[in-house]
Amino acid sequence: MALQGLTAWRAYLYAVSLIALVVVIIGAVDLIAIAIEVIIYPAPQPYPAPQYYPGLPGSVAQVVVGLVVWGYHWRLIRRER
Repeated sequence: MALQGLTAWRAYLYAVSLIALVVVIIGAVDLIAIAIEVIIYPAPQPYPAPQYYPGLPGSVAQVVVGLVVWGYHWRLIRRER
């Protein structure tokens, strides 16, 4: 089957895949920043409660949801070929 050019459906699939991939990259950068903060700049030891990183749940959610959305739409693109 020859490619018939860019249709509205195919443009939608590529656009959503691109946006999801950007969300994954942003979430991964946030996770790397948190990891650097934990490893290089650890909190002082005499804290009574464990330190909480408020950006961690959002970053993990961005990576997971972005990967799921990207994978689903990319599978649809591959199936159309």
